[in-house]
Amino acid sequence: MSHSIILATNVDAAPARVFEILSTTDGQRAFWTSDCEVANDHARFGFEEAPVDLTVSVHNEEDRMVRMQVQSGFPNWVGSTWEWELQPNDDHENCTTVIFRHYGFGEEIGENDLGGTAQTWAMVLHHLANYVATGVPRPYFAASAD
Repeated sequence: MSHSIILATNVDAAPARVFEILSTTDGQRAFWTSDCEVANDHARFGFEEAPVDLTVSVHNEEDRMVRMQVQSGFPNWVGSTWEWELQPNDDHENCTTVIFRHYGFGEEIGENDLGGTAQTWAMVLHHLANYVATGVPRPYFAASAD
């Protein structure tokens, strides 16, 4: 059985702006984790409480898709892929529908872990929408002040 997560939301910006956020270090730091480095073909995501970083290969389709495949990191995530698909929202000018998918988890991932991962991604997507709307960075995983 293949496990996957699919989420969607609308954000108040054109696809080009959302793509810029999703495909850059500054953008990812503003809504997801303040400890990351994103390049055109690879990225690293760190989390204060996690014992390992996620390293991923990156594939971008300008203004349409940011896809990341896990090379190393969390158990049951290696080989999995998450992607942010961007579609203009025809109902609202200057609005983008973001369809988020995470698929290809290891077969041994439990429902509890999958459900927790889905909940976390939903919160990350909420932070993305807030950042797009306000321009105020507030990563879901922020480094603590020392």
